[in-house]
Amino acid sequence: MNPVEAWFRERVGEPFAFQRDCWDAQLAGGSGLVHAPTGMGKTFSVWLPTLMRWCDEHPDRDAWAAMDTVGPRVLWITPLRALATDTEENL
Repeated sequence: MNPVEAWFRERVGEPFAFQRDCWDAQLAGGSGLVHAPTGMGKTFSVWLPTLMRWCDEHPDRDAWAAMDTVGPRVLWITPLRALATDTEENL
């Protein structure tokens, strides 16, 4: 199991079906739109696959701290300042 998914299951619990579907689709190279009520985990559904992919591409966890890279880079565009702040705090 990917360390990101293991972290999610330990801290949050079992992913919702739409989160799992999102992860699978993004990891397979797909894209899409997530529509769900507030508080359902949309942020985790779209951010975690990026981290999962990065972890899979860099499997030596002991080397992470010494890497020259800053880690994965994500462009996140949101029309709401409050959502941007909430996303930053949660991630």
